[in-house]
Amino acid sequence: MYVADPAAEVFDGKVYVYASHDQPDAKSFNSMQDYLVLESSDLKTWINHGVVLKPREYSWASGQMNAPDVAYKDGWYYFYFPYEKTHVGVAKSRTPIGPWEEAVTDKITSIFDPTVFVDDDGQAYIYGNDHKVDIGAPGWHVMGAKLKSNMTELDGPWIRLSKEQVNEAVTVFKRDGKYYFLARREARTEYFMSDTPLPSSYATHMGPMTPDQTDSPAHTSAIEFENQWYLFYHRSDVNDGTFFRRSASFERMDFNEDGSIKMVQFSPEISASKVPSSRKLKPPKAVN
Repeated sequence: MYVADPAAEVFDGKVYVYASHDQPDAKSFNSMQDYLVLESSDLKTWINHGVVLKPREYSWASGQMNAPDVAYKDGWYYFYFPYEKTHVGVAKSRTPIGPWEEAVTDKITSIFDPTVFVDDDGQAYIYGNDHKVDIGAPGWHVMGAKLKSNMTELDGPWIRLSKEQVNEAVTVFKRDGKYYFLARREARTEYFMSDTPLPSSYATHMGPMTPDQTDSPAHTSAIEFENQWYLFYHRSDVNDGTFFRRSASFERMDFNEDGSIKMVQFSPEISASKVPSSRKLKPPKAVN
């Protein structure tokens, strides 16, 4: 199985990776149609639960289904999945692996690569970027918004959080009171930092945290597990992979004393970038 866009979460002392699904014969991303879950209690032995969610079985969800995320609140696990690339649907379950049921009957918003973060005070936020969907200023930026307590409705408008442009693949985590916003910028993952989950002025651009990635623009997530942080991502240079047949992977992630992230090294080291020109950063359109 080829699994991509790994959204890693820690629930009840176990790691769960929620991933999109590349088809064995994929020639494009259009064939992405369902989601898988991997589970581990030690990051060495993994249980493959296989396909657990098929949103195309819902009457209202169709089209390409890329990067998902899962969040927990008040006894429910909420599975946020894109359909038709940018519309965000939600399923829910009482367990981390399902069975999943419809939590909504229509999209809750439109954003590219949705990710959801629940803060220590219980307030939930949804993030993504406005690649392939027009929100606010021209260009592609890290975007964020509050969620209502029901986890299926926005509680206010989308807010632009980065001055700099990003391509896609936003993910968010919190460490020692600081908020980290990761995103792909061309062939590597770069990050931003802020003291708040929705900074009124832009989050601080900290620069790259990974080297360039070959033939598989990175989509990451980050977790702390047993006092160590890890970066999850996908790559296409293993398992007889291709740009459209990717494999979930992870590496150790460490921090400097000031909270900045040390460069993450892929193993084995990935060579020069081959990002297609269609997926590179583009200048914003002129504003009259």
